[in-house]
Amino acid sequence: MKGPRWLHVMLGTAACVSLHGPASAQLSNPESVEYDPVGDRYFISNTGNNSIKQRDQAGTISDFVTVSPAPYGLEIMGQVLYACSGGAVKGYDLEDGSLVFNRSLGGTFLNGITTDGLYLYVTDFGAGRIYKVDAVGNSHSTLVNDTEGTPNGIVHRPGSDELLVAFWGGNAAVRAFDRMTGAQLGSVPTTLSNIDGITIDCMGRVLLASWSPDRITAFDWGLPSPAFTDLMVPGLNNPADIDFDAVNGLVCVPNTVTNTVILAEVPDCALGVQEERAYITHVHPNPTHGPVRFDPPLTSAEPFLVIDARGCIQAMGTLRANATLDLGDLPAGPYVIIFSRLAQQVRVMKE
Repeated sequence: MKGPRWLHVMLGTAACVSLHGPASAQLSNPESVEYDPVGDRYFISNTGNNSIKQRDQAGTISDFVTVSPAPYGLEIMGQVLYACSGGAVKGYDLEDGSLVFNRSLGGTFLNGITTDGLYLYVTDFGAGRIYKVDAVGNSHSTLVNDTEGTPNGIVHRPGSDELLVAFWGGNAAVRAFDRMTGAQLGSVPTTLSNIDGITIDCMGRVLLASWSPDRITAFDWGLPSPAFTDLMVPGLNNPADIDFDAVNGLVCVPNTVTNTVILAEVPDCALGVQEERAYITHVHPNPTHGPVRFDPPLTSAEPFLVIDARGCIQAMGTLRANATLDLGDLPAGPYVIIFSRLAQQVRVMKE
């Protein structure tokens, strides 16, 4: 492949694509979905047959690796797909599926996993803990010894030190923990029961997958009394560990009971028109050490994503009209800034 395929993706997909028939027959209690923007594919962990499958854009499902104990949460960091497997985290090379990382955390039931690009953060469903894993240094520590509940899904909120954790149980909460200290930073109660998955969409909204009711719910983090919106995704049956495909504006949902995966458009993240994202031709300075400005400038407040060469979201927010964007906190390298509502993007090099 000559370049990251997500730079050339066509906008506009079916409102909801579900894997049924021969494809879904290959799935067995799917638990987690992880989108790979470079390979333009979806990884699916299957607890029923101890495997991770891969699904391409044509809908073809094929074997990736066998994992024992059964794989649960999945997360890509660098060139490796990491999986929760019993009390350990295992990593598989994205090119050939070879095992390149295997570390026991001494956990009871590792379930959710996320990354900030440097470390992995893993929830222990059984022990109520959160672990911090240094995959490069092959070490780990207990970040949160007691989450005061049963933690399930976890996601790093880009551009912040917050790890948002979804909890199991009745009237489940979403809590934020500091990725450096483990301190609890906030908690939002819900009327949902048994929240399994959590992710963040192109607008910075938190998306939740719950079992009771079977629903994908969106809300804005940080508001004192957030409004909860049902995204009305059809065909849900015990939706588990979800992911957001920022390339195509899709929430990726595994259904553990029906052995299906649903790819559903997220409002405001998919434009529904068959055209490529346009490039804003002028960004200054480029390369940059920090702030960049756009020519022509934005005429209204616009949501944006900053995506690195791996396809990971590094920052998100809303940029005011005529404002500059400061990339000073990001590591050196190439990035794409996407203005999702405008269907525009710009490449920039950070020095």
